[in-house]
Amino acid sequence: MQPRPSRPDSNHPVLERRRVLTRGAGLGLGAVAGSSILAACSAGDDQPTPATNPSSAPTEPAATEPADGKAAAGAGKAETAQAVKLAPLVPGVLYPKGYVGPKARATKPFGDRSTVFTVVVPEDTSVVGDWNKNLMTKWLEKRTGVKVKFATVSTANNDMTKVNAMIASGDLPDAFLDIPFTRDQISLYGQQGVFQALDQQLTQYAPQLQDAFTHYPDLQKLAKATDGKTYVFPSLNDCGHCHVSPSRAWVHKDFVEAGGGKIPESTEEFRAFLKALRDNDANGHGDTVPLAAGVDNPIDRFFMNPFLYNPGEPWLVLDDGRVDFVANKAEWREALRYLRSLFDDGTLSPQVFTMTSEALQKLGNNPGHPRIGVARCYYQGSFCEIDLKPHSRWRDYVAVPALEGPNGVRFAAWDYYSPYILRSLVVTNKCQQPEVLVRWADYQMELEATLIGYDGTKDKTWFWAKRGEVGLFGEQAIYRQLQLPAPVRQSWNQHSVMYRTYDFRAAQGSDPKNPTFEAILERASVKPYKPYRQPKERQLPPLIFDEASAASNADIALALKNHVTQSMAQFATGKLDIHDDTVWKTYTDKIDKMGLPRYLQNQQKAYDSQS
Repeated sequence: MQPRPSRPDSNHPVLERRRVLTRGAGLGLGAVAGSSILAACSAGDDQPTPATNPSSAPTEPAATEPADGKAAAGAGKAETAQAVKLAPLVPGVLYPKGYVGPKARATKPFGDRSTVFTVVVPEDTSVVGDWNKNLMTKWLEKRTGVKVKFATVSTANNDMTKVNAMIASGDLPDAFLDIPFTRDQISLYGQQGVFQALDQQLTQYAPQLQDAFTHYPDLQKLAKATDGKTYVFPSLNDCGHCHVSPSRAWVHKDFVEAGGGKIPESTEEFRAFLKALRDNDANGHGDTVPLAAGVDNPIDRFFMNPFLYNPGEPWLVLDDGRVDFVANKAEWREALRYLRSLFDDGTLSPQVFTMTSEALQKLGNNPGHPRIGVARCYYQGSFCEIDLKPHSRWRDYVAVPALEGPNGVRFAAWDYYSPYILRSLVVTNKCQQPEVLVRWADYQMELEATLIGYDGTKDKTWFWAKRGEVGLFGEQAIYRQLQLPAPVRQSWNQHSVMYRTYDFRAAQGSDPKNPTFEAILERASVKPYKPYRQPKERQLPPLIFDEASAASNADIALALKNHVTQSMAQFATGKLDIHDDTVWKTYTDKIDKMGLPRYLQNQQKAYDSQS
């Protein structure tokens, strides 16, 4: 069993070619026959750590829903219906003091199953299975009284071919759930009338989302399109370790003595550490690999941040409100010189730029004894099998903290916007009762629904915590998990609308003597990296672009990605001489010729209009 890491949303400014909006109302796509399941799809057809001192008593006002429990069903319209309020708390569930997040509420069904809504969802055979037979699906229908028929599409590698065909042909479902639309697409489709604006419905029928907006105002801000309207019901997943996952490195704790007796904290110490691993036969078998990484675990967010703040691809930052590019700076060159020194030492192999994920796993899972000394990877599961046994190898790898560079620079590239999932539910123009789907989505943000949606069946794969059971940081736990991931057909595997706050995640029960996977990841992120995060005002937030700018950005970003990553490998391994000024100038000149000035201009225009 291999637990999955939390899924950070992809709100990355880079747009790949396959995700670029095509032109025209029909998006320039040839009409493709839509799935027959959509033929009758329209409605009407059948961040601080919580403290201890828990309390089980409901402390909120007993705000209730409309008395008939069905205000959003049938003919009720958002502009005239009574606003739905938070339902009363379920007694007996324990919360830490100061807890912010979803709570267990005595919600009532509001629908009558007379309308069948069709929702397109991602195909997920490994965990969700058949969406229409899934236990979460059956539970939510009973909980809400809303009947939904799911149609699946493959979205592997953000493939939107089938979804684009539906939009081009007009053969639309009532809604799309967790389909990887970009913010550009949602904004454009909304303003073209393909997606419905939901502002009024979100105010009237989504009290739990409004609660999330109160505590996470960026969620509400980022959900808006360029016309100021909201065409998406967003989600929240404030995974603490996801803020810094691409910036982490891991060292085998049993190799520390061979590396000099101390986990390195500076670039100088790190270089010496790797050389000691090379020379001292750290694993006792003569085959230690001092440093490992691969194509899916790029090294620049760890190695460049001791020299300058580097957020990673597409290497854009804010400098006093001005959008700038970092992969052509003098400090970037110094970082490349440092990588070259590791290569000259024989501790950085060319394979750190070419190794596949499969090869990295094979290396990390070497039978009999570990071979990897330091891994620059997102998490231990990137290079080791993850199971929950107490003595599994992955538990032996601990975090290498953000390194301090020769000039005192020490950044951990921290993604302040990773909690925000800005594509969760979009309602199309085919839906005659958007308020029903909005309320259906809001019900998914309630605590029990959140847990079933991710962890599966209550009292089988997760349980309410008892008084005295502690969470990740010693506070009173709310819930504990028995199995992760949930058995097939029991959960929606993080595809549901979520309200998973930092406090909620920290309230997962964890045995201090045998900490959970989540606890280990959180502890490996807070102390080693969080103190060194860059100021929020240095990070370029997710932006929305018009069609012309989006297409231009995609072409330039792809060219820059290829040039920067390939040159990084060549400079680090001596194929290009980082010490040669002429070679360096050729590298930077090529960046400009690829369209960097226009790329920055597009970014600046969008930032100025949306900040």
